[in-house]
Amino acid sequence: MEWLEHAATFVDIVGISIVLYGFVLSFIRLIGTELGRFSGRFSGIVGCEQVRLQLGTYILLGIEFMIASDIINTVISRTVESLIFVASLVVIRTAISFFLGRELQELNKQEG
Repeated sequence: MEWLEHAATFVDIVGISIVLYGFVLSFIRLIGTELGRFSGRFSGIVGCEQVRLQLGTYILLGIEFMIASDIINTVISRTVESLIFVASLVVIRTAISFFLGRELQELNKQEG
């Protein structure tokens, strides 16, 4: 079962990496948007909404990987306390995913 622990850790690292990658891309895009706004080339509000949409998409994807890791940890764990802890993490991350996903859908509709 040790290999499952390593697999769960790897999946967690992938999820965190996705969130960090999305943050870096979104931060760079935000800087470009703000520089463009100051030079009069771009609208800051539309650019910021696009950055939010991009970052939110990466956060959602990363959370999905973290939920997968939590599910693997649930299979591994043997105590009731750890099962309750992992289950609560899954519930919290799923709720965040749900509400963030709804917000991203609304942003997509506004842009489309």
